[in-house]
Amino acid sequence: MIEVTRGDAMHLYGSYGLKMDYTVRLSVRMSDPVNGEILKDALGKTQKRYPYLSLRIRRNAEKYCYEQNSSPVVLFHGDEQITLNSLESNYHIWAVSYQDDRIHLDISHGTSDGTGMYMVLSTLLYYYCAERYGLTDHTGIRTLEDPILAEESMDPAETVPPLPPAALNRPKMPDAFSLLKDAGLTPSEPVIYDIEIPEEEFVRFSKEHLASPGSMTCVLFSRAIDRLFPKRESPLMNSYIINARPMANDSKTIHNCVQTVKFEFSDEVRDRSFEEQCRIHREITAQFASEKKVMEQMAFSAGVAGMVLQKAKDIEAKKMTFGMSLDCGRKYFTYMVSYVGKWKYHQIEPWVKEFRTHVPIANDLLIEIAAMSGRIFLSVHQKFKEDIVLREVLKELEENHIPYVLHDPVPRDNAHMIEPEAVTE
Repeated sequence: MIEVTRGDAMHLYGSYGLKMDYTVRLSVRMSDPVNGEILKDALGKTQKRYPYLSLRIRRNAEKYCYEQNSSPVVLFHGDEQITLNSLESNYHIWAVSYQDDRIHLDISHGTSDGTGMYMVLSTLLYYYCAERYGLTDHTGIRTLEDPILAEESMDPAETVPPLPPAALNRPKMPDAFSLLKDAGLTPSEPVIYDIEIPEEEFVRFSKEHLASPGSMTCVLFSRAIDRLFPKRESPLMNSYIINARPMANDSKTIHNCVQTVKFEFSDEVRDRSFEEQCRIHREITAQFASEKKVMEQMAFSAGVAGMVLQKAKDIEAKKMTFGMSLDCGRKYFTYMVSYVGKWKYHQIEPWVKEFRTHVPIANDLLIEIAAMSGRIFLSVHQKFKEDIVLREVLKELEENHIPYVLHDPVPRDNAHMIEPEAVTE
């Protein structure tokens, strides 16, 4: 059996504690209809390249764990939601689907983050494009020609120097301004709006205001919420999720390895110019993304996870405790933005027309950013009926002459994730 790492524990236990399907669907639209036989062969090669992801989740009364799964990862034909860790998926924690010109990678967020998922997707698309279009350049892509390094399956949270017990007791953050409870928006089933923006135009716009695309997105949504709801008793807080591998000794891990940048759109920030607001967010991001800050936060999170894993008396207690931690995204942040970073496997881009990132909605408003094939793709997830926040952001884009394409809203389509039944050992 393979133990759940401290860096992944909250995502796995917490998702089951909240009864949340904590999975991600990465969808690409190709330049031609997908050849299922070629994709099936590409999937087989991809599975061999990531043996540490061929897993099945198991449980007993005390804990979850993984076991190696030698069954083939399943290729589904269709766009429908699938169910992972189930008979239909050969009990795997990831799978691939296709329909017409679309390819979907569904994968558990309890085992990997966006950067890790991009690695898997790049391998799958490389092998597909190699056979379909004659692509030979696999620079930077993990293939079967490369050694499978032990570091790939090692979680840096397991080796970070521990903090003293007293350091694990931090003051709680205040509750943030809520778009449901405080703003009075109407709760609804999750809905996702996908938006395409020309990368050249958005990057130019961002640079003019001293921002990166990620910082610009955070500031735009904060400004929109502030204009709609200027009178607030609770802080308007943004959580900006970034890849922490560069700061964690350039880790090659497939595991969850991210950092949260906390940005409050306070009255002081509101009174600054647009350019100054972007500068402030960029500087705060740099502070949170320093090696010292990242390693401190990783040590804190690992310490708390280790304490829960050790002291919680049974699996139900672990689920409840980690579920409360995972649910903090709703309580302490008005909205969240996540950006893996620009797609760096450029040799695949000529055959990809569209990229969508659909995730579990860990907040009432959550924005995923992807940058690929000359465009910025925003996937705006929300759990309220009104589209006024989105429209306010789009209005500001229009006022700054930034073109965009807004697709019809869709319901959430990330995979279901079955909790394993208890087994006796």
